[in-house]
Amino acid sequence: MKIKTPGKESTLVTTPELPLSAQIREEIQQLAHQFYCQCGYEDGHDLEHWLKAERRVLEQYRGRLNRRG
Repeated sequence: MKIKTPGKESTLVTTPELPLSAQIREEIQQLAHQFYCQCGYEDGHDLEHWLKAERRVLEQYRGRLNRRG
C-alpha cells in the first residue's frame, strides 16, 4: 500500500500489506482453541493457550514481512 506523507504531496511511502487486526485475532483464537483441544479440553489454561497462539501467529507474520523486505 502506498500512502502520502503529510506535508509532502509528491513523496510516497510504501508500507507492507498487513492483515486486518480482526484477521489476526481470528487466527490467534483458532490456534488457541486447537491448543485447548490438544490438551484434552482441560479448563484453566486459556491464557496460556492464547499467549502461545498469539506468539506463533505474530512470528509467522513477522517472518512473512522479513521475507518481503
